[in-house]
Amino acid sequence: MILEEFDAEKYERTIRAEGREESIRYIVELLQEVGQTKVFVTDKIAEKYVLSHTEAEEITNQYWK
Repeated sequence: MILEEFDAEKYERTIRAEGREESIRYIVELLQEVGQTKVFVTDKIAEKYVLSHTEAEEITNQYWK
């Protein structure tokens, strides 16, 4: 990759998105391990990450074991 083509903004957005996904996965797994319900976890994900209930439910289902 040529240095002039490097898009620092795009790189930062990608890093933040990956970090966010990792954080959400960790939260879902942790709350599940301590016995919280899927509905509770979905509500918390929606609240903390300012997501619609539908978006939070999809994410929760993705990481729920």
